[in-house]
Amino acid sequence: MQLVADAYQKLESLNITRCIKLSDSGLQYILRSCSSLKSLNLYALSSFTDEVYMSMSLLTQLRFLDLCGAQNLSDQGLMCIAKCNYLVYLNLSWCVRATDAGVIALAEGCSYLELLSLFGILGVTDQSLEALSRSCSSTLKTLDVNGCINIKFLLTAYENVLTNTLEHTPTVG
Repeated sequence: MQLVADAYQKLESLNITRCIKLSDSGLQYILRSCSSLKSLNLYALSSFTDEVYMSMSLLTQLRFLDLCGAQNLSDQGLMCIAKCNYLVYLNLSWCVRATDAGVIALAEGCSYLELLSLFGILGVTDQSLEALSRSCSSTLKTLDVNGCINIKFLLTAYENVLTNTLEHTPTVG
């Protein structure tokens, strides 16, 4: 990946889905060299450490980030990702170490989010929805909390998030 990073330093989109042999150091090299990335897809790559996710704060132009299955991603990594202020799409499905602390940091740092998937994250509760309601209610169009069994959906407290999500969800038929 060093060849890619050196040759394409102005790269704006990178999809390395299922590139399971990519190491922490290889991805960190890319993140340092390709700071113009707007889209980064790391779907189904579960072996990276939090050090890699902390390096994502270098990607100040990032709009799209897919981290589905990032099993080592902790709240500390999410707090660094929250520095990517212009994120619009963030998939955190099956990021099982995430909790309210990380999601709250994201809500506060990434107020342009339009899509956020928290699918299957047990450490997320109503506190995350409160933070999203405060910071992202005017932009959030899709919120996936399927399998987040600790969310109770107290409708009065989260009406903004739920109303905005339901209004912008396409109907089938």
